Amino acid sequence: MSGSTENSLPGYTENSIVILRDFDTVFDLTNNIEIWPQLFTEYEKAEVLERKGNEVLFSLTTYPENGRPSSTWVSRRIIDKPGRQATAERVEKAFPFKEMKIHWTYEELPKGVGVVMTWIQKFEPAEGAWPTEKLESFLNRNTRTQMRAIKKKVEAWPAMSLTTNAV
Repeated sequence: MSGSTENSLPGYTENSIVILRDFDTVFDLTNNIEIWPQLFTEYEKAEVLERKGNEVLFSLTTYPENGRPSSTWVSRRIIDKPGRQATAERVEKAFPFKEMKIHWTYEELPKGVGVVMTWIQKFEPAEGAWPTEKLESFLNRNTRTQMRAIKKKVEAWPAMSLTTNAV
């Protein structure tokens, strides 16, 4: 998903969290888009529109929050389990981003005790949006909130119900 604009995107955030579950569980759950409303606190709806091999086209809808209406956009995600990563970009843009590219990596800790999950977000603000630095601050706070929620839910996820659609 790298394009010529990716290196010129002015906004950048990088956040990591350790999840105390095995790699397969962490990777499969966090890349099963259909269950994102169960993992993330911000998504009201996640709908897979199309699947082609390890590429997924999907839409996300957020909950309305702090007087802001809900927001919906379409993204394309490439899930690379052997490479321990997933990349995504918004296909249908949604304010406040003109461009948004996401790269998730998964680093297995020794003896399978857990996984370091890292999210890198590169973006360009939309016209009329907050300045880059303010969006970075917002994304850093929100990403950490979402990562903590995901950590808690994945660590508590019952081992018997690990049927997922992740590739």
